[in-house]
Amino acid sequence: MNEERTRERLIEANAREYGPIFNYINWIDEDRARAATQERTRLLQSPGLAVSCLGTKIHHGPLSPGCLQCAGMAWSCLFISGRCNGRCFYCPTPQNTDDPPMSGSVPFHRAQDYADLVRFFGFGGASISGGEPLLDFEKSLTYVQALRRTCGPDLHIWLYTNGILVTEDKLRRLADAGLNEIRFDIGATDYNLKFLPLAAGIVPTVTVEIPAVPEEATRLRLLLPDLCAAGVSHLNLHQLRLTPHNARYLLEREYTYVHGPKVTVLESELCALALVAHAAGCKLPLAVNYCSFVYKHRFQAAASRKRFGGQLLENGESLTGTGHIHLPHAALPAAHDHPAKPSGFTAVGPEHPTYAAAFLRPQASPEFPYREIPLAADFSVFLERHPARPSEGAAAQAPAQDPSGIYPPSLDESCEWITPGLGVYF
Repeated sequence: MNEERTRERLIEANAREYGPIFNYINWIDEDRARAATQERTRLLQSPGLAVSCLGTKIHHGPLSPGCLQCAGMAWSCLFISGRCNGRCFYCPTPQNTDDPPMSGSVPFHRAQDYADLVRFFGFGGASISGGEPLLDFEKSLTYVQALRRTCGPDLHIWLYTNGILVTEDKLRRLADAGLNEIRFDIGATDYNLKFLPLAAGIVPTVTVEIPAVPEEATRLRLLLPDLCAAGVSHLNLHQLRLTPHNARYLLEREYTYVHGPKVTVLESELCALALVAHAAGCKLPLAVNYCSFVYKHRFQAAASRKRFGGQLLENGESLTGTGHIHLPHAALPAAHDHPAKPSGFTAVGPEHPTYAAAFLRPQASPEFPYREIPLAADFSVFLERHPARPSEGAAAQAPAQDPSGIYPPSLDESCEWITPGLGVYF
């Protein structure tokens, strides 16, 4: 699909998602997009910046141990519940439901079942998120204990928290259970740092992970030395994202919105890049990482497909760089424990899909071929095989990087390679 058609498709999808409020959103125009692209290019040329993950991660200093697992496509995340005691204006979801622990679409009511999943698929890192994990501390602790007991010392385990309910006793019990890293969203506490030095003396790695809020740019820049002094080793910055839930809060602010697979805030990306450039220019001991939305959209989805797709390969099939299953043209895919061959996989050729993608499900669907993965005598998960079509007009190979390691922004999509570079402003 050429770039213009891709833009039209994404704009149409965003219009459907936001309905009546779509026309009230302050969308970026061509002049602002041109100026912002120039500003981003200038920031990316700042001395001392590191570029990784095909130009979708920009950072000063090393990535945190947990981020290395994610970048290496070896991370699993468990959402312990859907409830949080914070009131962050930028949160993309309501966070007011008592959901069971979930990873992807699969509920894990027992800690051992989740630990068995992590071991079976060979993940190198696992995190406990929420909601707020410390709202049900004992449950979160049980999952950390099960992960360490089942997966051994090499698994990197971390936990996300807003810090509101942190105590020294909880930190020590988590560390004793095998927690390697703790990540604080200090935006939830008006950037209060009081628990950071305490955690730094107990948990091996302390990371602060927050969205880059543009109006807090000066405050955040001045906080960087204080984070170093508090024992924080890594600062992760995310891009603000508009959702139907937080739109009533974000649209009150003077932000500019950018189209894409999801709607993002222009000024948030520029704020994050400026903070990384500042840290690099000052040669701070604090590592600062911009984890862009396009990184999450491209790499985390590819990681899931690759991890699960490897269990479904057959008849000379192979995995692509995006984790898609590539079907040989002459092969007729089997139905994989499925009594009927699904439409879209009964024939192959130029007019039919030559790719498939794997998805983890709690139950098998009659619509797709699947493989059952028994994790316990009374608990299984299912890997479904869905057809995937390469995008029309996608480039045959990834664009080349420039000498500094920066890739041009791109809207190309492919089932073969992960799209490099940051997002296009439109």
